[in-house]
Amino acid sequence: MAGSILRSRAALSQTEFFDSSGVYCNEPRARARFVSARQKAKKFIVQRRGYKPPDFARMILDLRNLGWSHEKIAYVLDASSSAVSSWATGSRPFYDHGDAFIELWCEQTGIERFPREGEWPTYRYKIGQQDFLDQLDGVIEQLDEEILK
Repeated sequence: MAGSILRSRAALSQTEFFDSSGVYCNEPRARARFVSARQKAKKFIVQRRGYKPPDFARMILDLRNLGWSHEKIAYVLDASSSAVSSWATGSRPFYDHGDAFIELWCEQTGIERFPREGEWPTYRYKIGQQDFLDQLDGVIEQLDEEILK
């Protein structure tokens, strides 16, 4: 059976109406359809090159800094705590859990744009305790000024 299929493809590819893959390509409509499909695929491939997946490990770390544990995140998302732990080490969640996790992160941090993988050197933001520590630095500076008076 496999031999007959291979022979029939070889016979088709030798005719002028079919290309090497056995696709009918001599008709102008067919050629135009394949050219437009190839252009659409090229646009998709170029757009896909710039895509960076969400950085779930960084988002989990941010939530941990806000007092969330893996168990608490898992409870809210209706996932297992081992799944959340695996996300922290680099695996990716399924779409529904990932989407819910991104919404949770945005709600808790107050930041709409979530971090993407590979952006950590260029994309910086402040959340939670970091703002509190900046305020403490300001208070300490004021106290130092008062002591020196």
